[in-house]
Amino acid sequence: MSVFKRLDHIAIGVIDVEKAKDLFINVFGGQPLHDAGVSEEEGFTWMTFKVGGKKVELVSPLKVGEGGVGRYIEKYGEGFLHLSISVENLEQAIEYFQSKGVRVLAPRLDDSTWRHCYLHPKDTFGALIQVFEENDKTLAHAE
Repeated sequence: MSVFKRLDHIAIGVIDVEKAKDLFINVFGGQPLHDAGVSEEEGFTWMTFKVGGKKVELVSPLKVGEGGVGRYIEKYGEGFLHLSISVENLEQAIEYFQSKGVRVLAPRLDDSTWRHCYLHPKDTFGALIQVFEENDKTLAHAE
């Protein structure tokens, strides 16, 4: 049995969100979704699209080189950022991953509407995986 419930989205890190938005809407035929916003605390903006029946998130740093997204793009460039997958209970999932030798990064447990962490890419074959706890808010944005 899998610890994961569902794959929510794939995130792509971009610098010029308007240029990326144009590509996803006008070239790829993407349909903008309501799940979008700004995280001042973490230093990025995001917007989501349905493309080919799947949810894709564009994530852009407020300033390149600052915040996790900004530092990542400065170091590795634009492109694949992470997979986002839900779980029923984040604390239990963290315990499970750690018991299997998978390192957990940046657990955020203080906001009941958005509890998440990341799995270390060195333990997941180079893919950064965001793990979040499913709730009514996340289900409302599941497209």
